[in-house]
Amino acid sequence: MRNRRMMAAAAALVVMATAAPLRAQGLSFAVEKADCQGDAMRLCGPYIPDQDKIHACLVAYKDYLSPACRSIVAPKKR
Repeated sequence: MRNRRMMAAAAALVVMATAAPLRAQGLSFAVEKADCQGDAMRLCGPYIPDQDKIHACLVAYKDYLSPACRSIVAPKKR
């Protein structure tokens, strides 16, 4: 039970940490959570709760992100 609560708290921190930089780009919180939470947990867990480091981590690992998260974190430039 305690481990489940700790994982839920960690997941919430990841969502909050990745939300601020993405929200600055005008993206909705629901989209951010759905599209990047798993990637942030998988690739950038050691940087929780530092928002800037998590965002930098997601950008650095853009080749390993899910397509949905990649489209938010590192959109293709035209």
